[in-house]
Amino acid sequence: MRPLLSQVGLGVLLLAGCSQSPKVSADVPVLSGERAMDHVRALVAFGPRPPGSPEIQKCREYIEQQLRGYGYQIEEDAFVAETPYGAKKMVNLIARKGAGDKSAIALASHYDTKYMEGKRFVGANDGGSSTGLLIELARVLASNKGGLDYWFLFLDGEEAFVDWSTFDSTYGSRHLARRWKQEGVAARVKALILLDMVGDKDLGLLKDANSTKWLSDLMWDTATKVGLGGIVTRNESAMEDDHIPFLDVGIPCVDLIDFTYPPWHTDADTLDKISPESMEKVGNLVLAVLPALQKIGSTPR
Repeated sequence: MRPLLSQVGLGVLLLAGCSQSPKVSADVPVLSGERAMDHVRALVAFGPRPPGSPEIQKCREYIEQQLRGYGYQIEEDAFVAETPYGAKKMVNLIARKGAGDKSAIALASHYDTKYMEGKRFVGANDGGSSTGLLIELARVLASNKGGLDYWFLFLDGEEAFVDWSTFDSTYGSRHLARRWKQEGVAARVKALILLDMVGDKDLGLLKDANSTKWLSDLMWDTATKVGLGGIVTRNESAMEDDHIPFLDVGIPCVDLIDFTYPPWHTDADTLDKISPESMEKVGNLVLAVLPALQKIGSTPR
């Protein structure tokens, strides 16, 4: 991902996250930051996971094993992307319950790590934290009885191989968004929540100016209402991330991202820099906003 506009007030100390969690109905499993952290540990143990590598294949197998254990059907959306390093096989994973023919709310994360020659970049936060949390959200939402389905997207190839550009980045999301538009699937996705770098111990989610305004406002207002206002900041930046291709095909999107992360794209992005508490707060924020999205019905676009 890359910020499109300069961030406002990066030198200002972000408020500490509130420990209060939103109330969840008794029949819904409780989200666990520790469970999410366990997934991140497992992913990091594979090592660097750039597209087309044996390590990302192991990562993919791990994700599929977890999701199938929760009763999901997995679609492997395989394709070949042309990159600065030649053709690379990439695979998006789409987890659904049932036939996948209902309208849905999509929750997404990229699961690749940036290719960094000569460095051991394991992406504990950048790729790891959002993927671990998305697996945990899939567990919690596995018994969903809402009118809208939940689809879980694990996107390959978000990172640029060389320099971020419209053609060297977001390979998986660009491929899937184009495919969904051609197949008429995009119209059934009422909202997409993208998670990216959500594990920072000093968590502060930026308000992305590229996200759909009504959906971003709903997320930020909900954070305040449920006592999680401390994890979001009014600092605004227009982010280029995996949500952009889906926005381009008419899907309302919000990007939940903490870009004020000093070890970003360095080999210091390791497990000791992230916390289960941060992931749990972000997960609870997502869970708190989902009932409102379920009630929207015909979502404004």
